[in-house]
Amino acid sequence: MRCGIDIVQISRIEDMSMNHEKSLSRFFTEREIMYCRQRVRGQYASLAGIFAAKEAFFKALGTGFRKGKWTEVEIDHTDMGAPFFVFYGYYNQTAMALSGYMPALSISHDGDYAVAQVVWEIS
Repeated sequence: MRCGIDIVQISRIEDMSMNHEKSLSRFFTEREIMYCRQRVRGQYASLAGIFAAKEAFFKALGTGFRKGKWTEVEIDHTDMGAPFFVFYGYYNQTAMALSGYMPALSISHDGDYAVAQVVWEIS
């Protein structure tokens, strides 16, 4: 069993979005950006939650972010809003090699912080 957790200050992501919009595409996929822009309340909270989820995943890997691209880990949502991972490229290969199970993901926001936790059963 592996787990990872991360917390992100929402205002930090808002600042990045307002002042360094090009860097958004380094960390977020187009689908993630579109999802967050559609959020009536909390566009930046949603981006911060996704950022925290990716960091938590890298921690659950046991390596942190060392290879691949941030956009090879995507956070999507069910119709009910539950977040889940979609992997591409390097992280798809790595996740498949480590486990036959998808990591479980939880994201929460409160005040100026977003937190994400990943629990992953490794086979």
